[in-house]
Amino acid sequence: MSVLTVVCISIVVSLYELPRLIRKKQRKESIVFIVMLVIGVGMYAAAQSGLVPNPVYAMEIIYKPMDDWIKQWLH
Repeated sequence: MSVLTVVCISIVVSLYELPRLIRKKQRKESIVFIVMLVIGVGMYAAAQSGLVPNPVYAMEIIYKPMDDWIKQWLH
């Protein structure tokens, strides 16, 4: 999925959610919603451009020795 698609979807979601939050005068929730949405879209864009590594790589580094040990033990 492209970054432009994610940005468009996040705009549609915010156009759906923000008026309801503003109408109910939920100011703190609106701020948290906007901040979390911006962080999420920013992290996705950074991951797509290669600026932030994929979290799966860290999991591979942690679990690879255990995987090798189990494969060796079972073989």
